[in-house]
Amino acid sequence: MLTDGSARRLHFWSGVIILSIFLSGAVAGAGVFALVRPPAPPRSYRGFSAHLSELGLTPEQHEKAKPILAKHRATVEAALKETFPQVRAADEQLDRELRPILTDTQRRKLDEILARRRPPQRKPGFHGPPSGGPDDRRLAGDTPPAPSSPAH
Repeated sequence: MLTDGSARRLHFWSGVIILSIFLSGAVAGAGVFALVRPPAPPRSYRGFSAHLSELGLTPEQHEKAKPILAKHRATVEAALKETFPQVRAADEQLDRELRPILTDTQRRKLDEILARRRPPQRKPGFHGPPSGGPDDRRLAGDTPPAPSSPAH
């Protein structure tokens, strides 16, 4: 028979061992997931075209801007595609080195900051029309919108 004190010690250490095994499995699973997960593809470069509507361009300015944007888009997208894997690897290494020195509260705050920075991951399947607003369609050759008139 176990005494009351030794029974409590046995229960305590059993719980510690079970918790340690669970946590070890969770860490190993997260590590394997990080290793086998394919890198996210770089997003399409929108650069200046994303902000054209904010500039209030006239139809004439818009027509002049389209070929300028088209001329540089391929160069910028190629540069992003080439350097994206290096940037992602450096970002992940920074995360691995920084997290151990943070408190739990700071790690949660970092997770919140990173969640705001990163777009949500989409699951495979249909998600509606492609992303991009009316600026993308106009740059593809559609007619620009008529200038807005002041409200009376």
